[in-house]
Amino acid sequence: MSGRHSRGRGAARTPVALVAVLAALCLAAAAAAGVLAWNRHVHAADERARTQAVSAARVAAGDILGYDYRSVEQSIRRARSETTGAFRKQYDSTASVLLPQSKQLKAIVQATVGSAAVMSASGDRVVVLLFVDQATVKQQPGAKTPETRIDQSRVRMTMTHTGGHWLVSELAAL
Repeated sequence: MSGRHSRGRGAARTPVALVAVLAALCLAAAAAAGVLAWNRHVHAADERARTQAVSAARVAAGDILGYDYRSVEQSIRRARSETTGAFRKQYDSTASVLLPQSKQLKAIVQATVGSAAVMSASGDRVVVLLFVDQATVKQQPGAKTPETRIDQSRVRMTMTHTGGHWLVSELAAL
């Protein structure tokens, strides 16, 4: 009878140990699945932020670097709404000079972004490299015909996520 009891106890311990090991393995697998799911979520959010920042940079580049003397006030308001921080103050300063000059020269500048790529990204800040073509038509006072010029430039634009929007916080010609 004592032999039966010892076998019974061993047999009882084996399923309990097996259940404990299986439970530990299930917890580890669930934790690993949770980490993988979280990483996928974070990666998707980062990718979405990059895509949105590049899209906003393309639009802002056209608005900030282009204008038409016939509607320059509207162009300046639109471009200003796409800026933030210290760059907004810098843009305001530039716009105050641009306003009278554009009308005097009857200037029309059309900025078109050819290519754009993310240079770096972290949290709510994305740095974008843009290849921009600017077609300018202006007429010097007293000239009979307007001048036309095309400039190709590279622009580094820092986009900052502010108030639910990607806004230009820095712009540099390269």
